[in-house]
Amino acid sequence: MYFDDTLALTTEFKNENPSGKIGFDVYGGTGYFDNFYLRPITMENASGYLNELNLTSTKPSTRIGSIYTLQLEDTANGKAFFSLSKFGKTIDTSVGSEGETVSLYFENGDEAVNFKINEVFDAEDNSGVWLEEIISASTDDLNIGVDEISIDPIYYQEENMDVGFSVKNNGGIGYKGTPEIVISTDGDKETINPELVLDAKGSEQFNVMLKAPDNPGSHTLTISIDPEYTSIGRSVDYQVRALNPAVTTISTDLQEDNGIRGTVTIGTPFPAQFVDWDTTAIVKVYSVVDYGKKEIYSKDVTVTGSTFNVDLGYNEFYRGDGQYVVSVDIGGMQDSDLFEIVGEDFDYTPTGDGLPPTILTGELYPKLMMLLIGMVAAVSVRNHMQKVTKSLPIDLLAIVCGIALLVVAFIRGGSDMVTLGIVLTGAGIGANIVSRSDSSVGKMLMMDSHLHDFAGMLIVFSSAAYIVLQVPEWSFFVVVGTLVAYYSALNMYKGR
Repeated sequence: MYFDDTLALTTEFKNENPSGKIGFDVYGGTGYFDNFYLRPITMENASGYLNELNLTSTKPSTRIGSIYTLQLEDTANGKAFFSLSKFGKTIDTSVGSEGETVSLYFENGDEAVNFKINEVFDAEDNSGVWLEEIISASTDDLNIGVDEISIDPIYYQEENMDVGFSVKNNGGIGYKGTPEIVISTDGDKETINPELVLDAKGSEQFNVMLKAPDNPGSHTLTISIDPEYTSIGRSVDYQVRALNPAVTTISTDLQEDNGIRGTVTIGTPFPAQFVDWDTTAIVKVYSVVDYGKKEIYSKDVTVTGSTFNVDLGYNEFYRGDGQYVVSVDIGGMQDSDLFEIVGEDFDYTPTGDGLPPTILTGELYPKLMMLLIGMVAAVSVRNHMQKVTKSLPIDLLAIVCGIALLVVAFIRGGSDMVTLGIVLTGAGIGANIVSRSDSSVGKMLMMDSHLHDFAGMLIVFSSAAYIVLQVPEWSFFVVVGTLVAYYSALNMYKGR
């Protein structure tokens, strides 16, 4: 029903009316009008009405239902050209002039839309038409959607994410097209354009690979589909965790309790709820002696959380009452505590928390000084007693000292000593090989001079001193043996 040339409402006629008037049922009430006209609707399944609509060259189309499009194709000589399309495919066309009523039809011949052309205007920059009384028929709905998204609830930083999902046609008509599907998350995105042929209620499965974000925390994965007629999206949340990240803080809480027991807490740049641990910490125990500290025990502790336990019984490290240093090392960070272990008898006289005197003031200092002075004296006596002297070859000294370090390391253990022995032996062997192939290098290594005597003496003294520091109980034998061997070699060597 129209009132003043405008659609007012649609309703039902009253069977009984006052003279000269027609009555209508309107929302449970009755209204009476005497200035109206009726326009019969002949379209079957009419479901939509627009009073007026403007289509232009910049906005030339409008949707009819969910899958059909009414489009203004062109205007020329007062005429307007229209098309009706489905998924971009034209199924009907029509042309009309101002004042005419235009109809377009579905594939089955039923009327889809009709309207009256009120005005056609041509302009270089924006031509178009004004339409009025647009009536459209009901259409089958197309309902394309993203079905269940299959991903893991937790990923580690930059781990591959296998994303599974299906596109489902929940509508009552088939769909054929090439929609754009975008699968995205923080820092990564994948776009696919599959050719979809989906019957009513049909679906198709897809899998894509994305990279999990580098930033631990809660994240969202979104899948959006643009099937030409609308935009559809679905999201799912997941979590990114850091596995064994860099350790930034370490704090030990250890005490003597029938051994050494307690907890260690480590921190990282990330919140603890987004961090997993599967690594090991190294716990070392040192006994404090008068020349520093000596490693007596080492143990790997499994770490599966930001707090882990240290549990060392007396039987693992105890070497008698005294001061012990316990250090915990993980991820390049270290923390240590000083203990005065009383043992199982609890009988101990505290000595304070200060470390004992260093090597420079301990009993090893005079022994090392005696070794150095003795080696200098050996060189001086040899130079005084012999008119022609030969300097010990540097390459041979390096080989002999390296082997000595390896032998001691084999007997007493110590990875650092093994490494030093291998390096020194290798350097000596390499220098020897080069000297044999290059006469100039050989002359340099075998040159007889005070500088060569000093270099050889330095290699021997450094090696002996290192052994003394690592095995102090052997200090007397190492010092005396080194002096005897060095003096004998100086006097017995006649060159090569």
